[in-house]
Amino acid sequence: MNHKKIAVAGYFLVMMCWGCSPTQEVEITIDRLEQSLFTIPIDSVPEAIPKWQQHYGTLFELYNRGILAIGSSYDPQYPQRLVEFLTDPHIHAACRKVMEYYPVVTDLEKNLSAAFSEYHRHFPERTIPSVYTLISGFNQSMIVDEGILAISLDKYLGANEEFYARLEIPVYQRRLMDKPYIVPDCMKAIAYTDYPDTDTVNNVLSNILYEGKIAWFTRQMLPNAPDSLIFGYTTDQLKWCKNNTRQMWTYLVEKKMLYRTDYLMISKLVGPAPFTSLFTRESPGRATVWVGYQIIESYMKHTNLSLEELMDNNDWIGILNKAKFKP
Repeated sequence: MNHKKIAVAGYFLVMMCWGCSPTQEVEITIDRLEQSLFTIPIDSVPEAIPKWQQHYGTLFELYNRGILAIGSSYDPQYPQRLVEFLTDPHIHAACRKVMEYYPVVTDLEKNLSAAFSEYHRHFPERTIPSVYTLISGFNQSMIVDEGILAISLDKYLGANEEFYARLEIPVYQRRLMDKPYIVPDCMKAIAYTDYPDTDTVNNVLSNILYEGKIAWFTRQMLPNAPDSLIFGYTTDQLKWCKNNTRQMWTYLVEKKMLYRTDYLMISKLVGPAPFTSLFTRESPGRATVWVGYQIIESYMKHTNLSLEELMDNNDWIGILNKAKFKP
């Protein structure tokens, strides 16, 4: 036996294993609640309720009580309320649109699998949620609870969806209600839930850096996604932010706005809007989130911390000082 060949083979095996990523790949399979509810004959709904209760568990109660607001599924009046929801003409039309726009969710499963593989790499101790889709009646886009991530597909039917125009949803918001934004929104929802903004400090700086951390988290989960998806900016708006980072930061510093605590000012800078009213109309809404992200990026370069250490850190002044931010 050629022991030298065995030794060489063993060396390459060790090198191959050392070079392999230790990350366990996550495979997401989506459970489509809307298909379960809307494809069953209406006269079979009452007998199906116990099966749904057992299968969907906590999600089913969250859905009925918190999203549809039709009460507990254990209430004697619940079957009739559910039937009324399922047979509502507007909801039924929305369901038809969802089924047409999302006949399958294979691509969504693939992209979520990649994102949650990154999540598992950064947070190996955290639970990967079970993922569901549903129809919320144009209510909230995401439901996040312990071990649960549910996506309202009727909130992602495309910017030109006529329902959104009838509901008078602003155009700048409709642009973000489409397929490409689902996975970024999912990861943001996870970040907001895992790391809620519970700090007693509530000023412009803390809000800019908190939102910057959420954007940084989302970027780590989606390393290959374009900035336009991470931030929700158009190409022109993104270009404006890149060209005006220094000007935005200088304005905030010179106007002594960083430590202001009034809600209206904070809302103007980080709240949803067609543009940031303190800047130009060419700016995107929430333009300062870009600045916050740049500060976080500089901070991470100077500290070499893990993502988990970053997300646990709410020392906003310390982050700013260590970032040595010079746009």
